[in-house]
Amino acid sequence: MPYFFVIAVGGVAVSAGVAAARSMTRGQTLADSLNPPISENAVPKGLTGQLQRHLVCAEKAYHQAVRRHLDPWLAGRDRYRHMQEMAGGDLPEPSDFDKSLNRRLGIGVASLGLLALAPFTTLPVSVLVLASGLYISSPFFVKAYEVAVYEHRFSIFQLMMLYFAFLWIRGFYTIGMIGIIMNSLAQKIEVLTEMATRQNLTNLFGRQPRKVWVVMDGVEMEIPFEQLRAGDIMVVDAGQMIPADGEVVEGFASVDQHMLTGESQPAEKDPGGRVLASTVVLGGRLKIRVEKTGVETAAAQIGTILSHTVEKQEEVQIRQFQIAEKSMLPMLSGGVLGWLLAGPEAGIAILGCNFVINIIPLRLLTLMNFLNSSSQKGILVKDAQALDVIKKIDTLVFDKTGTLTQELPVVAQVHASQATTVDAVLALAAAAEQRQTHPIALAILAEAQKRRLGLPAFEEANYRVGYGIQVQIDGRQVRVGSERYMGMEGLTVPIDLLSLAKDCQTLAHSLVFVAVNDEVWGAIELEATQRPTAKPVIDWLKRQGFALYILSGDHEAPTRKLAEELGMDGYFANTLPEQKAAMVASLQAKGQKVCFIGDGINDAVALRQADVSVSLRGASTVASDTAQIVLMDDDLGQLRTLFGLTEAFHRNVQTNFRLAVAGSLASILGVLALPLYKFWVVEILASCQFVAGVGIASRPLLGEREMPHSSKAGEFAQTDKNAPVVKTINSFPNN
Repeated sequence: MPYFFVIAVGGVAVSAGVAAARSMTRGQTLADSLNPPISENAVPKGLTGQLQRHLVCAEKAYHQAVRRHLDPWLAGRDRYRHMQEMAGGDLPEPSDFDKSLNRRLGIGVASLGLLALAPFTTLPVSVLVLASGLYISSPFFVKAYEVAVYEHRFSIFQLMMLYFAFLWIRGFYTIGMIGIIMNSLAQKIEVLTEMATRQNLTNLFGRQPRKVWVVMDGVEMEIPFEQLRAGDIMVVDAGQMIPADGEVVEGFASVDQHMLTGESQPAEKDPGGRVLASTVVLGGRLKIRVEKTGVETAAAQIGTILSHTVEKQEEVQIRQFQIAEKSMLPMLSGGVLGWLLAGPEAGIAILGCNFVINIIPLRLLTLMNFLNSSSQKGILVKDAQALDVIKKIDTLVFDKTGTLTQELPVVAQVHASQATTVDAVLALAAAAEQRQTHPIALAILAEAQKRRLGLPAFEEANYRVGYGIQVQIDGRQVRVGSERYMGMEGLTVPIDLLSLAKDCQTLAHSLVFVAVNDEVWGAIELEATQRPTAKPVIDWLKRQGFALYILSGDHEAPTRKLAEELGMDGYFANTLPEQKAAMVASLQAKGQKVCFIGDGINDAVALRQADVSVSLRGASTVASDTAQIVLMDDDLGQLRTLFGLTEAFHRNVQTNFRLAVAGSLASILGVLALPLYKFWVVEILASCQFVAGVGIASRPLLGEREMPHSSKAGEFAQTDKNAPVVKTINSFPNN
């Protein structure tokens, strides 16, 4: 080929590259940098403008044709249809990156057609194909220039620039265009898979109807969801999803809100009750005053958190590119060696054998798959960086109250004076508390129901928050409350019950006294109970080799009792809230990686101190919760799922990394061993590795394998009488 043709075509390519460079910024992702968007709005006026407008319309029609015919084939027609259904019938407009892939496909196919016509025409086909190849590769040239001039360093982009320049200028047009087509198809499969995963993620907590029914001027009418405003009265029937957060003003219904609050049983809603968007009315009919719509709802907050987690990880992708660049020197050395052994063509081809760069988009796809899987299992990961730390965790510290124990206490024993019976004391207390909803009242009512006691009706009630309640039952004045409440009412507590109160204080049990008229008849002893899933989960964690501790503000006796029942390695008792973080830090000072599991914002300081923080909360506090990970089902059993999913996430990432390394080595061997088709080996293996990587990144995360962990249960001693009690029950060797 005459050299002036090469110079002319090179000038065109450089001009296109400079234009592309103007659209690139330091903060863009790798994909954006290598595929700069083409503006459809900056179109000049006049004849040139008309021509460009026709080109823009033609390109738009081309993108629609690709979307209509090629994308469903690549994604699988059933899956593509499912994506459309999730998007409400219409998929979002293709991104600039997707459009650039479509252009590359079009240019590649057109260039292959020109090459096929070359023997039958006098047109400068090779010049046109060369111009196309250089234009498509120009972002790599521009990026290589920027890295060299502005960052003053040698990077993987310079190697890619040499590879593509040699490929096109030496006339490897056919394999170059086939490589473009195969690589573009592989990347489109990745884009479509990412789109499907992202839509699953977005719609998991944020699905909304397109139309809603509201009451206006006493008439029910249907309006678009976008027109719903705070203060509107919406109507939701059985089987429908509640579209916004609000307060019930009329009607009764059973609502499934498990996805947001973790409640295993449907919640009964009546006037005055609160409802959340994205929950479902199972039976009944509600009229709801809208309080929060759109991004303000609890469901939308969760969706925002998930999206933010992905976006934060996308920012990290630029830093993770440094991992791929570590392979630059080996590839450069391999290129020099290949040049010496098999000539310049082999040396340049080896520069293109670096498939490790593909792990950057594949890791993001794996992350999105993980977030999708974990969210479907009721685990909300708010900080993806925790996934890199959790595999190093060797110690778990549990808050006691509300985490290992249930918030609702149970009646341990009923104590009665000689003048009455335990059933009479319990029945009077339950009658007085039957309209209350606090945990103590619910525990008393549950015990009365368990014993099938009939509850007398009360005539009037006087409730004093924090102390007790006073009611009239059958002409008698009944008081139910604390010892302090009895004293405030001028009642004397019998000596045997006072002695019992001291014993209960040691055990962290609570006493509720019951008095009739001016005499204390008895007391109800309440105790906290283990969560049903606590023991199985702790046993499983011990088998994995984790060191396990309890952190509690309770007295030592109940904390020690629970620690022994669960088989914990140690416990911290009498710990004030501000001391919890210090206890976690004491474990970290011994070299242990600590995961703290608490029940919410009250443990915020300790959650912040830990290497990984997990909270058992629903959507009500998810926006303000400090924890990096939230177990939405409020179930400790989800810890096993969390560790299993995390292991599967890292397993998929490592599998893709090993596949990239193996593919690179196989490609190098093929280049050195084969006398011909060296670039064919590189391009075909690169495309196959990427497609296989997408499959690995998006495969189901079962999370059922068990993980070995080294045990690091530390030894503790109590040195200060005023310090929290810290004891080790079972000693594990430090290692």
